[in-house]
Amino acid sequence: MNAAGKWTSVLLASTLAIVTACSNENAGGAGAGKDGKAESPSTAPAGQKAKIEYFQMKSEMVDVVNELIKDFQSKNPNITVEQNNVPNPENVWTMRVSTDDAPAVFTHFPHNAVFQQMSKEGRVVDLTGGPLMANVSPALADLSKIDGKNYLVPIAVATLGVHYNVDMFNELGLKIPQTYDELIATAEKIKAAGKTPFYFHDKDWNGIRQEVVSRMGLQIPDVQNFLDSVMKGKAHITDNAAFKPFAQKLYDLRKYSQKDALGTGYDDALREFANGKSAMWYTGIWAIQPIKKSNPNLKFSMFPMPAADAANTKVQVSVDTAIGIPTKGKNQAEAKKFIEYMSSKEVVQKYVDLSGYPAAINGVTNNNKEITSLSDLITAGKVYPTIERVWPPGVNGDVGKATQEMLATGDIDGYLKALDKIFYNKLNQ
Repeated sequence: MNAAGKWTSVLLASTLAIVTACSNENAGGAGAGKDGKAESPSTAPAGQKAKIEYFQMKSEMVDVVNELIKDFQSKNPNITVEQNNVPNPENVWTMRVSTDDAPAVFTHFPHNAVFQQMSKEGRVVDLTGGPLMANVSPALADLSKIDGKNYLVPIAVATLGVHYNVDMFNELGLKIPQTYDELIATAEKIKAAGKTPFYFHDKDWNGIRQEVVSRMGLQIPDVQNFLDSVMKGKAHITDNAAFKPFAQKLYDLRKYSQKDALGTGYDDALREFANGKSAMWYTGIWAIQPIKKSNPNLKFSMFPMPAADAANTKVQVSVDTAIGIPTKGKNQAEAKKFIEYMSSKEVVQKYVDLSGYPAAINGVTNNNKEITSLSDLITAGKVYPTIERVWPPGVNGDVGKATQEMLATGDIDGYLKALDKIFYNKLNQ
């Protein structure tokens, strides 16, 4: 068994231990080929309604999706859609698909290592080049591919950026930095004015991991292929001269943080930024709505983490909402009709207006002013994938914890050795 297969088996075993049973009225059924060819017919008896389960992984979008389902059903009275949102959805999905109890339609993440393996095993319908992919941004369709194939229809994407306090920037006469050097110069000016340039939530290794992954992809040339060589045992981290200055930049940026970054968690950082305690905070767009809720009067926006050269500034994207069909799901014709509806421009417009995330579908307008600069780069195709999508499960957590230790000690050389230990020969284990 190869390494990827072992990871799937390990996760499946642990999932079966914690999830004893999940009902599904749509299990079984005929398989499906590549989308765009002959559709699998409805398995509902003639004259009866077809029922499909929509296994949806984003708990914060349940109410929104329920409204969309009502609209879909009003236009398709012969199809009933039941939304299912559960705790630990990725684990539950893995168990159900592995035991031929798959929901008819589901959301997942193409960068997820277990989903990738399950797709390669033929458990998910190949949608490459079919009509369901027709409205998807070509750049985002490419970033969503697994071994050159699309198994999910991307709807919306997530990215990270620098949240900044608009009033504080205006008060100090600051402009949006276009290069990394300008970012540091901006932080120096804020610090000289007696204010806190950045808030960091370094108590949470997961937040650190998000920063590391996104900045690696931006700052280290061809880092994905290099790390692939390391994971195959063909290179070491120290063979790449770009890693040491990258690590140094991570450490040095903390010179502009609040006093106790390592003692500050995500919720604390969100609250303090919302209350105007810092000029900037680097995290994902998922913080926008909570910031607004915490302080509706705060004027803030976002800009991308700048590259050394402004022309090279891009944004990391990972698919946040994407919809697929299991190979052994029932009522696949109806399932595809539902995906066609959910990926239409009009419906995606409603979805992203409420979620605040950039759309993966062409022709959808960004109505969330806070992400305009990020959305413009995405529309222009100036994007790069999250490099952790090709990492084995557990590696990203180890990277976050090792970086947290480096931020505490300042030991850059020790950090590089720790990274090498995490990645070296990982794909052969």
